[in-house]
Amino acid sequence: MKATLEYNLPEDQEHFNHATNGFNYYMALVEMDEWLRSEYKYNDKEEMYEVREKLRQIITDNNVKLD
Repeated sequence: MKATLEYNLPEDQEHFNHATNGFNYYMALVEMDEWLRSEYKYNDKEEMYEVREKLRQIITDNNVKLD
């Protein structure tokens, strides 16, 4: 199966950028999630647990999976 996305550039440049940078956005979320976990688990920053839970809720609400 193939999928093709078409954009009318330059009018749709922002939408094109979002589509082509999706992996970068995903990796930024993964990195932030891992950093928050590390902060509360290894650096005794318990407040980061709540921050991580909020981040994960936002991620879930937007149908993103970090698997």
